[in-house]
Amino acid sequence: MLPRDYRLHELNEDEFERLVVRICVRWLGEGVTPFARGRDGGRDGKFHGTANTFPSTASPLSGHFVLQAKHIAAPNKSCSDPDFAGLLAKEHEKIKRLNGEGICDHYLVFSNRKYTGGADEKYMKDLKALGVTSAHIIGVERLHLALDDYPDIRETLPNLLDPSPFRFNPDDLAEVIGALHSYTKDDGRSAFESAFDFEKLKMPLKNKLNGVSDEYYGQVIVAQSMPHFDRVAQFLQNPRNDEFAALYHDAADELKQKIIAKRAQFGAFDDIFLFMYEQIQQKRDVLKGKRRLISILLHYMYFNCDIGIKQLEENEDVVHADA
Repeated sequence: MLPRDYRLHELNEDEFERLVVRICVRWLGEGVTPFARGRDGGRDGKFHGTANTFPSTASPLSGHFVLQAKHIAAPNKSCSDPDFAGLLAKEHEKIKRLNGEGICDHYLVFSNRKYTGGADEKYMKDLKALGVTSAHIIGVERLHLALDDYPDIRETLPNLLDPSPFRFNPDDLAEVIGALHSYTKDDGRSAFESAFDFEKLKMPLKNKLNGVSDEYYGQVIVAQSMPHFDRVAQFLQNPRNDEFAALYHDAADELKQKIIAKRAQFGAFDDIFLFMYEQIQQKRDVLKGKRRLISILLHYMYFNCDIGIKQLEENEDVVHADA
């Protein structure tokens, strides 16, 4: 039987952390402390005692355990990717401090990335140099096996019976929209004072590559959203809004990855815009009076090539195939 893919990249960070805690309760014991924010702003789970079955029933580890969850909202990522090495490196000082305080004998990292042995050897060497007795990286393959073994935990997966094509966390975009609304609400200037030449993006070709209909493009994007693009660009480029710009780019990257993975489940790209709008507008309380900015921001992402297939220079193979 083929191994089952539980699509853990579709979970948000909180959901992934709760999954890790449930698995750790089985592997380590009921004394597992759920993830909580530490002094450095990071989130750790903890356990002190003798493990039930980790790494095996015959030779369980004992002592102080520190648990870390490293989730990424994209499929097909690997532990050997440079960004994962960077994430671990950022934890080194904290691990060294906790070990020096006598509360980190074993360091366990849980990730929904593919596990790679070559990268693991270097990571283990670096982590053990910090003073820990043992260090372990639990990748997506091992998490899938745990879900196979524990059907009751598997049944708690929020995406198990979710009919949505994909799931994403709208919180970052909701925060950006709120700040953008404050930035633009008192501005009465003409919308078409744009410093951007969007025609250089060869939009007819981009629309063809992505499947955006002429009707949607003309009546919705051009007529309703494009007039506001200049102010969105100014907002994101203003140094005072660096925090919101970072949230915007994080959200755009998550959406781009998930659209690529699930593109075949939609018809026209128009449907993807509608789906994303419906997901975001569920944050009704915080977006009251601001929901029209949802479409504007999503359409800006598309025009700015933060989501969607890009123009001719990067897709010549696609165009030649249609020729």
